[in-house]
Formats: sequence, C-alpha cells, structure tokens
Amino acid sequence: MTSIFEEMHPYRHFDSWRSFTDLQRMLREAIDRGYVEEVPVMKTHAMRRVVNWYRDKESGDIYSLVPPDFPARGSWEKIDIEDLKRSDLPQ
Repeated sequence: MTSIFEEMHPYRHFDSWRSFTDLQRMLREAIDRGYVEEVPVMKTHAMRRVVNWYRDKESGDIYSLVPPDFPARGSWEKIDIEDLKRSDLPQ
C-alpha cells in the first residue's frame, strides 16, 4: 500500500523549487481535509536548520520536510519511528 506521502512526492529530494512548492500545497490541502497533521520535530539534526514533520493520521507514518537551499536539494523522507524510540541521546 502506497502512503499518502509517497503519492504526493515519491522522491527523497527535489529537482526544482516548483516540486517543493507543489508538495507544500498538497500538504496544506491534506491538512485542511483532515488527512495529515503537522507534528513537533522530536529529533533535530545539527546540519538542517528548517525542518517540518508531518503525520498521516490513518497510517501513522511521519515524514520530514527540509526545504531546498540550492544547490542543496532539500529532502522529503520517512522518519524511522523505531529509531526515535531507541534514541536516548538528545541531538
């Protein structure tokens, strides 16, 4: 079964600013319709300043969104919930 997040953007990175803004638009629409919610970031990364996390209310999947800062391509990736549970060291 494909997640709502994979349907929105099946790739880990963005090839253009437009693909990033299209994903943002789809996330806003999914939030407005009640399918997705923005959740607090539970684990930060020293090299990524701006990060947003989104949770699929049906599956519980959480994805992180890092905007592109070209030439860096940003990222859209699934959060490993088990990794969060194992992590006892603050990041």
